[in-house]
Amino acid sequence: MIPFNSLSFLVPSILWGLFAATIPILIHLISTRHKQQIAFSTVRFIKELEHDTIRKLRLRQILLLIIRTLVIIMLVLSFARPVKPGYLSLGSGLGQSTRIAIIFDNSVSMGATIDGLTLLDRSKASVLDLFDNLEGEIIYDIYQTSPFKRLSSEKTNSLQRIRKILESITLSYRPDKLWTAVQSAIEISDQGERDSGPVANHEVYIFSDFPTTNLAEWEFSSQNEWRMYLFIQSAIANNLKIEDAGVSSLLKIPNQLLTIETFISKKGDSIQEDIAVQLFLDELRVGQVVSDFETSDEKNFTFQAFAGLSGIIHGSVEIPEDEFIFDDLRFFQFEMIDKIKCLILQKVTSDISIIEMGITALNESIEIVEIEEKGYGTIGSSKFKNHDVVFLLEPSELNIREYDAFEEFIIDGGSAVIFLGDTIEGSSYNWLEEINIGSFSDINRLAKENFYYIDKMDLKHPLFFEFPSSDINNQLPQVFAHTNFNTFGESKELLSLSNGEPLLLEKEIGAGRLLIFSAPPNLEWTDLPLKPMFVPLLHRILVYLSSQVNVDLEVIVGDTLILPIPRQDLSKEILVKSPDGTETKIIPDYGRENMQIQEIESVGIYSVLLGGELYTSFIANISSYEDPFNRMTKNELAKVFNKNPVRIISAKEDPILAVNETRKGTELWHFFILCAFLLLCLETWIGRIK
Repeated sequence: MIPFNSLSFLVPSILWGLFAATIPILIHLISTRHKQQIAFSTVRFIKELEHDTIRKLRLRQILLLIIRTLVIIMLVLSFARPVKPGYLSLGSGLGQSTRIAIIFDNSVSMGATIDGLTLLDRSKASVLDLFDNLEGEIIYDIYQTSPFKRLSSEKTNSLQRIRKILESITLSYRPDKLWTAVQSAIEISDQGERDSGPVANHEVYIFSDFPTTNLAEWEFSSQNEWRMYLFIQSAIANNLKIEDAGVSSLLKIPNQLLTIETFISKKGDSIQEDIAVQLFLDELRVGQVVSDFETSDEKNFTFQAFAGLSGIIHGSVEIPEDEFIFDDLRFFQFEMIDKIKCLILQKVTSDISIIEMGITALNESIEIVEIEEKGYGTIGSSKFKNHDVVFLLEPSELNIREYDAFEEFIIDGGSAVIFLGDTIEGSSYNWLEEINIGSFSDINRLAKENFYYIDKMDLKHPLFFEFPSSDINNQLPQVFAHTNFNTFGESKELLSLSNGEPLLLEKEIGAGRLLIFSAPPNLEWTDLPLKPMFVPLLHRILVYLSSQVNVDLEVIVGDTLILPIPRQDLSKEILVKSPDGTETKIIPDYGRENMQIQEIESVGIYSVLLGGELYTSFIANISSYEDPFNRMTKNELAKVFNKNPVRIISAKEDPILAVNETRKGTELWHFFILCAFLLLCLETWIGRIK
């Protein structure tokens, strides 16, 4: 219903024609003064006529009178051009100054394609159509959200000028910060008004897919009354999305079969058949699987492939392009061990230790491990820093200089394996307490032919997960003696003996990691060196401790990545090479000995160069937040602006008509013409009844 008091008329003089509505009443009154005589044979018929027919005739006459009067009223009102007023003056906005802030969401979710055009391109076309239709003195403030930027603030009547500005807006991979951009745009436009002078009207046109977000703490504020126009975009029908991809194998050794997993989701109502999921390693396709996706489906795919030699390996998973192509490709990377510098410290170095023999087996196909053996008391304080992994065999006699250097090595991110064992007179592993590792109490040694067995094993730990053995439980060692050792702080038991004591512990100190065996690889203590699992376990220990597990080399576009830099390389030129080949020079933080990479603007593989040589690389993917199905509803949008005048324009509406109706009002003459037509039809139907 339209309240009559809210109507205005563009031709009010025609309302004098409402007096014509009295014509049917006058005709009715005149006709009642003329009487027609009808002869009846008996009084009985007169009485029947009085109580039946006359009543119906009078009712029909009154209905026809009312209908004919209403028809005249409807026709007069329609010719007077009734209008439900907008906020501008009636008929036109000419003569009124207006500031219009046009905000484009140019995040990748606006790259969804419908009928060959992206949502961003469709928004640009709508703005050009609106510009051609707007009247009056208008200042246009044009903004993009990602990265937030004001592209123009000017009065112009040139369509070519607006088109040129819009052409500079391109899709951005950066995370969407729509509502922060809206508030910033209003603040800048308010400041622009204070600088250039006040205007009569303020309007904001927001073109976005309005992704779902938490707006509990967001509130629109401005000194001016801004009228909001929210242009909702069309929704795509279906989308396949690569949610995640990466290597699930915890240990990555050259020429070993790796397990790579990817997770793909499907949104939409249709069924998609024969979808090819392809795996690439260093731009070579190494795997493919074809699958069908049902409505709102989710699937995990597992590939197994050889990654080749050592170094950083770049991978990607691809699916066919659909209406939203930006989540059809996902990058990942992992590092295969290049060189492991290993230091073995023991009491006697004249003979080859069993540890060295086991480690050397890794170098059969390719030389990965560099081994150096030293005796206690023969190394300098800087010796530890030149190695990746340090083995300490029965280190009860470490001197102060050695364990201070060892502590610094571990805290700075080094890794070590400690095999506790016999003590020397006057030495009982006191240094372990000094550097806050744990306390040694005594040795638990069984009589001959007695032994402890392995009672518990952490099969989810990288050392034992997917262990290369058909039945690892039959390869577990017997333990004849072990040290009683209690760690300080948190630690993780990886192997537990049948008496409840640990055989293998893992402990983190600073940025480094320790693996602590409570028995040395000595046949008087355990038969572990004779077991088939011993050599593979040594290899896994080396790879696990030398892996850069604490360095996150995958980021989301728009994030900041912090990478450590070796002190000796701080003076070298640092360049970051983006996927398109652009090189950016980075100034390091000399105090913290790291670099901050902030200009991550696109997906793909980035290379970090130190002094012209490759230092490392990292990959960037789009945020999972950029999902074309992740949208706010019309009611949710209305609640956001419940304190401001807002017009939400759906994708099915004509944007020009919607804006004009809000600005200038809505003409309702067609509504009154329709009412008059329906009343005439009713009058014809009632009038034909005899």
